[in-house]
Amino acid sequence: MVQNESESWTSDDTIRILIASDIHLGYLENDAERGEDSFIAFEEVLSLAVQYDVDLVLLGGDLFDQAKPSPSCMFKCTQIIRKYCFGDKPVSVELLSDQLQNFSRVVNYEDPNLNISYPILSIHGNHDDPVGQGSISSLDILSMTGLVNYFGKWSDYTHVRVSPVLLQKGETKLSLYGLSHLKDQRLSRLFGEKKVEMDLLEDNNDWFNILVLHQNRADRGHGNYIPENVLPKFLDLVIWGHEHDSQVFAMKDIKRENEGFCVIQPGSTVATSLAAGEALPKHCALLQLHKNDFIVTPLPLKTVRPFIFKTIVLSEENLGGKTVKESERVQEFLKEKVEAAIEEANKLRSGNPKQPRLPLVRLSVFYEHDSQDFNRIRFGQNFNGIVANPNDILIMKREKKIRERKENEKCEEVDMRGAAVEATDVETLLRAYYSALPAERRLAVLSVRSITEAVRDYTLKRDDGVFRRVLEGHRRHCVESLLDSTAETVEEVHERLRICKEVLDATEEAQLKGLIEQAATKRAVTVDESEESEGEVVVERVSEGRGRGRARGRSPRGARGRARGRARAPSPERRTPRRQAAVKSNEWLQKLSAERVSRRRHDSSEIELSD
Repeated sequence: MVQNESESWTSDDTIRILIASDIHLGYLENDAERGEDSFIAFEEVLSLAVQYDVDLVLLGGDLFDQAKPSPSCMFKCTQIIRKYCFGDKPVSVELLSDQLQNFSRVVNYEDPNLNISYPILSIHGNHDDPVGQGSISSLDILSMTGLVNYFGKWSDYTHVRVSPVLLQKGETKLSLYGLSHLKDQRLSRLFGEKKVEMDLLEDNNDWFNILVLHQNRADRGHGNYIPENVLPKFLDLVIWGHEHDSQVFAMKDIKRENEGFCVIQPGSTVATSLAAGEALPKHCALLQLHKNDFIVTPLPLKTVRPFIFKTIVLSEENLGGKTVKESERVQEFLKEKVEAAIEEANKLRSGNPKQPRLPLVRLSVFYEHDSQDFNRIRFGQNFNGIVANPNDILIMKREKKIRERKENEKCEEVDMRGAAVEATDVETLLRAYYSALPAERRLAVLSVRSITEAVRDYTLKRDDGVFRRVLEGHRRHCVESLLDSTAETVEEVHERLRICKEVLDATEEAQLKGLIEQAATKRAVTVDESEESEGEVVVERVSEGRGRGRARGRSPRGARGRARGRARAPSPERRTPRRQAAVKSNEWLQKLSAERVSRRRHDSSEIELSD
């Protein structure tokens, strides 16, 4: 058992908190081998809360792996929480702040209809953030059912003001600030603009101040992480979620003399990627508070699947004698490395009967030339039933000097395998891919940020209509831009679209998303049909290498048949440049669409409208 290590610390004045983060319930839930890993680890976390008789459980976000958990996932989550957190043991911590302001409902252990012994307090992360109509999170559902106390949810993303949850036990007073996940670029900008405020209590010296947040902590480029130096100095402790590598160390802080705060990074309880950080031992933490002093005790998780990660550089290895095919010798060498990793994983077994049997093994292999490469899937079949991830044991990538040499070649293809290893998430991978493309192959109309956000919303929030909205929003935004211009030729249209994309790329993230969503909901811009109501408009175009041809549009308003000649204009007045640009731009965009391209495979160089 963990001791207080101080005779003056009485249980009546000590708040005991079990800290965990990034549970990711439902990760790979359909996988026959790994589908139960997240639930087994979550059950161990709550069992530790009971074992150490804590006053509350504090989660740092990403309780669920998906914004819309499956019914099976929600059922298992509910089952585990009810098993360990419900009971007749009274909760000794008193809530002093406004419950409706903190949780939007009465805290569950003060609800007369519920018997809660171990209350859970949680913010949301980037995987379980609010989504859909009404911005409802999966944590909102757990909150309304009384299973979880959900705090730190925001509706105003232009100015964040954090009010603390005030808890007291005896002479120990805790002010708990919750900052649920915001996009790092947005939150970084808000910190820079001094638009993140944390309410400071008048008698702040009597309170122990904790902030729990879910953001990038590691430096991933300007604006893509939250530096510790932007956080308020009055904080005593920061619980940092989102980062999956566990950095929980035993620490004791009595009568603090410096102004800096300490950081607890619990890490994830389940490996959601086969990266080096995930191979570190998994922990949760026991935090004991007594007035302004605290003790942190790491609690290793014993039901986590063993995971071994190794990096191998073939040029630094002695591969021995030559064979007919060098790839065969490389495969034999790597098989030995995998077998050694399996033996190492078996030594990490805790003996807990609930710990999964098969280990995870990942070898990151750097090779010099193509003769050393081979089929990874076929290689993995040698370890079916021996490791939990036979299909992705290996990640093969060229050594850096080879990749740098290829980057200088004019006809280089993007090395996605190397980018995939270095990327921390799908958005980072896509940004790396698009930035590595040569200029002539880069996106000409779509914003890369909008595309990456759409992929994120589709994968995490199961938003099936996000791609349609983004594409439609871009199309209509470009149409409006072209209508506001006097572009006549194809070159002018291309230039106008280039300027339009530069404007989108320079727009702030929140404004960009709102702009695209607003454009997607507008009625499509079309040419006034009344001007062509008497006949059919015939569009002439010149195609490179094909001579001069004619393309007839659809007969307006039920007109039948096809006009053989030019349509007679309903009025003798000359079309204005704006009207001409509108019709030309509309026809030009139609040719860009998949439907028009599938019917006419022409590379148009000029668009002319016949009056």
